[in-house]
Parts: sequence; structure tokens; C-alpha cells
Amino acid sequence: MISKQASIAIYFFLFGCLILNQPLNAQETKVSHSLPKPDIEKYGLLPAFRSVAISPDGQHFALIQRQNNQDFFVIMNAKTLDLVGGFNANKYKARDIYFVSNEHVVLRSSKTQRTTRVKGSWENSSAFVYNLSTKKINVLLSKTKGLYPAQTSLGQIVGFNKRTAELYMPAFSGGLGSNPKNNLYRVSLKNGYGKLYAKGNKSTIGWFVDETGNLLAREDFDKNSKQHRIFSKVSGKWKAIYRHNTDIPEISPQAVSSDATKLLFLKGQGNNDAIFSLSLLDGSVQGPLYSRPQTDVDDLLTNINRTFVAAKYSGFKPGYDFNNVQANLSYENLSEYFPTSSITFLSNTSDNNKWLINVSGNQGAGDYKVFDRSTSKLFNLASQYPAITAVGEIKAINYSARDGLKIPAIITLPPDLTKRNNLPLIALPHGGPATYDSLKFDWLAQYLAAKGYAVLQPNFRGSKGFGFSLRDSGNGEWGKKMQDDVSDGVAALIKAGYVDANRVCIMGASYGGYSALAGGAFTPDLYRCVIAIAGVSNLPLMLKSEKSKYGSNHWVVSYWNKIIGDLKTKKEKLKSISPINFADNFQAPVLLIHGRDDTVVPIRQSKEMFKALKKADKPVEFVTLKGEDHWLSVSETRLALLQQVDQFLDNHNPVDIL
Repeated sequence: MISKQASIAIYFFLFGCLILNQPLNAQETKVSHSLPKPDIEKYGLLPAFRSVAISPDGQHFALIQRQNNQDFFVIMNAKTLDLVGGFNANKYKARDIYFVSNEHVVLRSSKTQRTTRVKGSWENSSAFVYNLSTKKINVLLSKTKGLYPAQTSLGQIVGFNKRTAELYMPAFSGGLGSNPKNNLYRVSLKNGYGKLYAKGNKSTIGWFVDETGNLLAREDFDKNSKQHRIFSKVSGKWKAIYRHNTDIPEISPQAVSSDATKLLFLKGQGNNDAIFSLSLLDGSVQGPLYSRPQTDVDDLLTNINRTFVAAKYSGFKPGYDFNNVQANLSYENLSEYFPTSSITFLSNTSDNNKWLINVSGNQGAGDYKVFDRSTSKLFNLASQYPAITAVGEIKAINYSARDGLKIPAIITLPPDLTKRNNLPLIALPHGGPATYDSLKFDWLAQYLAAKGYAVLQPNFRGSKGFGFSLRDSGNGEWGKKMQDDVSDGVAALIKAGYVDANRVCIMGASYGGYSALAGGAFTPDLYRCVIAIAGVSNLPLMLKSEKSKYGSNHWVVSYWNKIIGDLKTKKEKLKSISPINFADNFQAPVLLIHGRDDTVVPIRQSKEMFKALKKADKPVEFVTLKGEDHWLSVSETRLALLQQVDQFLDNHNPVDIL
């Protein structure tokens, strides 16, 4: 169990600001020692603690603890840290937990399954509720009558009625062969049974209720007619307050205003995402309500009823606007106390006096802490990676692509090593591609740094989080300018003296896996080895798979057509940027790794790439991970992956720091 740690008072003062645009100049110093071989288990296993939450009254913590290769759902007394409840959650993949009341905790989990009359495998989610008083566990919606048997998501909660002790959960109803309707159910916390509360239709995609269970709004999107509509409940009837014909919904309400008269959503303002409101009375739009120059609103934080709590901003480090001067000051003080780490706000007590935060970066390997705002004290609770004491230095930089576009990036350097020049490098492009890397502890980057590599994580064009000009300039540029951005980042580090040009490998997962294969195919002279995890190798095949999975009229297909290219009109271009068609170009050895339960990128993508490289007589290894999904959710297979990577790098790009 978790050992209790003494609290420490925070005396806020300025430690110095993190320079986010550091010059790319390596330190010309001699090596004082070599790095010991890192313990793979410290990095490869799932975090020892994750998804930590604090109860509304501040009396309990809930968390997922990994122990003896099993997940446990744990409830602790906040004062003594004694175990007061919980259960073994190893039957499913535990995803997250949160309190819905002082006595009830919800655990969300998922399992990879094939579903009746649904093509392929899906990640099916469900939710459990645990009662702290009775120690009973109930599966939410498990015995609800009339539910459609072939749905994949039964874990979404959109509201909570404290007076009736009921949750509000959407679910599809209807029999096999029917057109299922997305209805809203009220679900008892006592037994998990659900009763029909409001009827939707086959196009319904969202529901909103207030804190007493009154219906506020319903959102529909018809993939065939392309009509996106939002309705408000007025005098017992649904009234359309928003209509728009579009392939891809342009707005997506995520929160309710504190007075329950408006829905809040993200919308572009200049070069960045900002928060706007949609009136439930007449559909009028106001805003921006929350925005900052040079950074996007990344998320809207809400309570269990999706009432707005704070705006979260993106960038190298997260930022928050709590719409409360004192709360904003508290976060600013924390940022000053941890100047070289990212501080993520997780949850708070109902009086907002205690915050649960995660400190991740140069000053913490994902450390959970409780901040008491009334006393300005910080309490250490747990760490995601308690066995890792030496964190590789993480720097936020910008470099110029060949066309002049500024590319934000993260570099991680080996810990406890004075050598900062001519290091071997791993280029580690992220997945997505519409995600981004930030200044935080990354288990994979830190493992590579612990081995002695410098690690480059470029936020190439197509990445989100740094404005529309960067994100949208990636449209249609897979394998082209997006790939050039990665190559230009490597060149910048070589020019600055950080990196030995003859010892560079590229590695990535998902889109990052595609980028790794593209690096081997289109810039074969640049990389000494290639590692692709769940990577896409054949873009026409990918788009065909997406159409088969979702249907040709689905917005997901429209999104990929916009981001990559339409298979109907751009087939030859898609072939020209598919690494599978350029196996003859590869010079570096390739390691392909893929989970057998991947529901996002079919394992066929790696199987066919393996065959193509073998046919071209190229050095290639292919490792399949039994029971592993797209997100590397299983400790044993994640560790196996890291062991394969470790051996492959030792064979083809050894550190050799002596």
C-alpha cells in the first residue's frame, strides 16, 4: 500500500522561468561517466498509481493501483491513508475513476471484443459503481431492459441527481436488425438498473441535464443528410436552436454554464480555439468567453453534471482559467513552484479548498499531490513511477522547418550525464496526428534517455495545441511536409551539436509509426534503424478499412478525406505516400510491433509491411503482442515491447558512451 509522507509547506517564490525557446547549442563537455543500463521494468510496466481522485468532502481518495501485475481499485482514508475499500479490477482494463458523491465512486473499464453484427473488434466500455458504506459493486445499466445488444459504449455518464441518487446515462435501445435509438436512462446507484428517461433517435449523439435532472438539450447529427442540430427543452417540447449542414460537425457542446442557460463549446477565434456559448433560449452565440493569444483552449473542465469549472489551455505546459481570481492565483503560484514541470488539475473538493494535481516533468515522474489552498500546503500522495528517481532533462524548443514554419518540439536528454554533444538520437514523432507532445514525463522518452539517447519529439505540422496555422498546414501533407518537419528537427539537432548524424533512429506509434516507416522509405540515408509500433503502412487500405468500419457517410471518413486525401480522387497520391510501396528504398533495419487486439490500426497494416520488406530482402523483425490494444494498456505486453526495443537498439544503434 501507499506509505504516508509528511506534508511540506510551500513558500511561494520565483525559482526562475522556464525558457521555452532555448537556443539549440550543445555544451562541449567531456564525458564523466557512462550510464548504467536502465531497469526496463521501471519504465515498461503500467504506472504504479493512476487515475487518482478526491471525494467532494475531502475525506477519501480513490485510485487505481498496479500491484503484482494486477489492477486494484482502491479507496483510502485521506487523513491516515489507510485502506477502507476497493476490489480487484484485473478482469477488465481499468481506465479511470471518479467520485459522484461522498459515498459512491465510478470505475470505467473496457475490454476488446467482437460484437454481434458489428464488423471487426471494438473496445467495449462499461462502468461500475462502488458504495463505500455497503462495499457493494454494481454494474451500471447491466440489467436494463430493451438495450441494443450490439453497442460498444455503456460507460458514459452525463449527469447526477443527488436527491434521487440517480445517474443519467445514454444508451442505444432496440433489437438486432433494427435502427437503434440513442435514449437517455436514469440509473440507480443502489442496484445499477436503468429506466428510460428520455427518447432520442438514431442520430442522437449527446444529452445535457441540470443538477436536478431536468432535460436541457439534445444533440443530433444525421450522417446521411449531414444535418447537425441542437435542441433545447422548452415548456416540455424540443425546440431547434442550432442547425447546420456539414460533413463534420463544426461545434461540439461540452459543458453547461453555471446558470444552466447556455451550452459551451470550442470554436476558432483567429489562430486559436476559444470558448463560446450557445443560448438555450434562442440559439444566439456569444464569445469568445475564454481565450488566450498564441495558445488553444484544449479542454473544458466540468463537474459530474458537465457544469463548467475551468478552461484548460494547451502548449508546452498546461494553463487554466477557473473564472475565479483566487483560484487562478493558486495555480499561478503552483506553476512558479514547479517551473520546469507540467501541473495538471485533476479534481477538487466541493468547497474548492483542496486540489488534487499531478506534477510531471523535470520535477516529477507523474507525482500526485494534494494542495490545500487554505493553508498553502502541499501533500505528497503517490507517484506514477516511484522507482524512477533520475529524470532525464526535458527541454521545450522551437526550430525552423525548411519553408520557415516554426516547429515546437520537446527534447529529452540522458539523466546524470555531463555529455551533451554528439549523442545518439531517437526521433519520436507522436501519434494522432492531431495531438501534441508537451513538457511532461513520458515513460518511453525517459526510458530511451536513460539508455543514453537524446530524444526528439517534434510537434510537426498537423499537430494540435499550438494554433491553427500549425495544425491546418498538415492537411494533405502526410509523407510530405509533415515528414520534412521531422527530418528538419533531426537536422537542427545535428547542426547544434547535440546529435551524431551517424547514430539516428526513428521510432513512433500509430501515426508516429507511419512517420517512422515514411522516414525509412523516403529519407533512407537519415536513419540507422526504424521502429514502427501499430504503424500505418498502406493509406488506401487504411481508408478502405475506415469506410468498412464506420460507413462511407460517417464524419470520421470525411475527416480522414480532409486530413489525408479522398480515396476516390487521390488514390495515386495516397499510393505515393504509402511506405509499403517503397520497400526497396529501405536501407535501415526495421522493427515492426503490433498488438493483436488493436481496434484502431488493424494488425494487417504491419503484416503486409513485413511481407513487403521481406520480399525486398530487407532486414526486418515483426513482433505481435497477444492481448494488447492500440494504447498499450497491458503491463506484460508493454514490458515485452520495451524489451524488444531495447535489444533492437543495442544491435543497430548502440549508445557506446565510454
